[in-house]
Amino acid sequence: MDAGVVAGVLPVRSACGISFQAASPLGGAAGKTPALATPSHTLFQQPASPSSAGPDHTIAPLSQAASPRVVIHPAAGGVSIEIRPLVRTRGARWRLGLAGACILAAALYGGARLARVWESGLRKGTFEELPLVILVPVTLAVGVSTPLALLGLAALAFAEERIDVTPDAVAIQTTAFERTRVLVIRRPDLAGWVETYRPLPPWWTWAFRRLAARAGGRLVPIGGAAGHAEKRAIGLCLARATGTPLLSVSGRPVEVEGTVKIHR
Repeated sequence: MDAGVVAGVLPVRSACGISFQAASPLGGAAGKTPALATPSHTLFQQPASPSSAGPDHTIAPLSQAASPRVVIHPAAGGVSIEIRPLVRTRGARWRLGLAGACILAAALYGGARLARVWESGLRKGTFEELPLVILVPVTLAVGVSTPLALLGLAALAFAEERIDVTPDAVAIQTTAFERTRVLVIRRPDLAGWVETYRPLPPWWTWAFRRLAARAGGRLVPIGGAAGHAEKRAIGLCLARATGTPLLSVSGRPVEVEGTVKIHR
């Protein structure tokens, strides 16, 4: 294990794999929002105009009205970001169901065609429609990729994540398949946040661009269940809360307005 990164896996039991009752590495229950206190600095500022109902924090894409899946809880000396499961919204449930139906229909159609080719080739003793060197890999691809795609879709539907930033550490809790994986990064070892196209875990994420924390000479993936726009907004929030830079895919720092370093 690299220095500055502590990992652990905690079993979680719930009706649909949604639970934050595992013990938090930073103290207290992992599923409970830290009690708000008056910090020595302002991390999130309210809109200046009281007449306009602005977002509930300064990053508009993460407003609860705009993205009910991603919720920010400002806390004393840090921030807590919660990425909720996709199945919380009716529209997402319909889209996930439609995607699963399309995958299953395509697999059944392709399997039926491949079965006819196999039957015809075995009856004739020769595979004329499709050479055997192509038929075998295609059959294996359909047989393996279909259950993996459905499994990944289920993981994406119920996965959730929580990122707790305190003056001492950053705790990342990812729940999938009724198990919670906890990674703790010491603040002195945190070098910044990175957007990358490298194939980082988890394998079931649907977004090509990944978001990760750079610590201890390695990249620690975060926000696997979030989309591209949500990843950028989460990265900006984390950069602002920790006072560390957010690097884009090109390696250039992303401008973070109102960056505030947390006083320890």
